[in-house]
Amino acid sequence: MDGFLRLIGINMHFSSYSPFAEGNGGSTSLLVVVAMCLAGTTIINGVLKFDSLFNTLVNFSALFAGAYFANVLARSYQLPGIDSMVMVAITANAGMAIAALGLMIYYRTSFT
Repeated sequence: MDGFLRLIGINMHFSSYSPFAEGNGGSTSLLVVVAMCLAGTTIINGVLKFDSLFNTLVNFSALFAGAYFANVLARSYQLPGIDSMVMVAITANAGMAIAALGLMIYYRTSFT
């Protein structure tokens, strides 16, 4: 993970990360979650064949909300041997997956 962050221009050590949903800053965690949401939005737009600005904003907002609420729910849990930044990424992925499934179900029922 440290090598990936150096690749995109973030030079920080794992000990300096603060959890995303902790409320005490966490700007690096926020940056990683936003990047993951942008990638997820691009994937959802490609799968669902929606390219309007409104649908893109709705998709991004839903993925971000899913990532945020998953981190809020999981912030009291820490898996042994996993850094806090990796924990943020894992919980964000889980929350975004649930939000993406909800989006796909919504789009399927509303546009058919």
